[in-house]
Amino acid sequence: MGRSVYSLVLSDDVIRAVDRAAYTMNTSRSNLINQILADYVSYTTPEKQMRDIFDSLTGVFGSDEPFLIQSQGSDALLNIRSPLQVKYNPTIKYTVELSRNRESSVGELRIMTRTQSSELLARLQEFFLLFCSVEAVYFGSITRQQPQYEIGRGKFVRKFVLLRPDCSSDEIGCAIGKYIQTIDHALKSWMQCPESAQRSVVEKIYRSYLQEDPVIL
Repeated sequence: MGRSVYSLVLSDDVIRAVDRAAYTMNTSRSNLINQILADYVSYTTPEKQMRDIFDSLTGVFGSDEPFLIQSQGSDALLNIRSPLQVKYNPTIKYTVELSRNRESSVGELRIMTRTQSSELLARLQEFFLLFCSVEAVYFGSITRQQPQYEIGRGKFVRKFVLLRPDCSSDEIGCAIGKYIQTIDHALKSWMQCPESAQRSVVEKIYRSYLQEDPVIL
């Protein structure tokens, strides 16, 4: 959706009220007026779609204790933190960044941690590679497409695309939330089990996730 500059003649009192509301909502005057007008004419803006997705995503977690949700003051960004029960208690950060245009992708998930432990960074990379290999095998039974990843030491980036073009914002948000729960559960279970059982544990968790009929790839 393109943007253009328009001239409007508005009351000073109205603008002051709009500015106060925009400040409390952590947005700009232009964005708020744009949303108010869109609501009035029943048009769903990309910003409204993203907020709806994040509302559904955060609803998946509810009061799930390990997860701490942190808004970034942006319609397109959301951070979710989850502690790892290992030495020094590092935190895993899940960052979801949504796309304004869904044609190429819904957005992406970035996973990282600030730990300086080279051992933990190497283990995280090992897990991410294993998780991707498991996902590639099981998603092959659903679609010929393959997920897009970027993996580094302690870093994981995954793009999301829709398996169905008619997915609602609620479905997308729930799907992303369940995916984060799945990979977090898989990571923590993988770290706690013997090496000989690691792949089978991750596969079991991932198969359970696929039973939810995911709408994202």
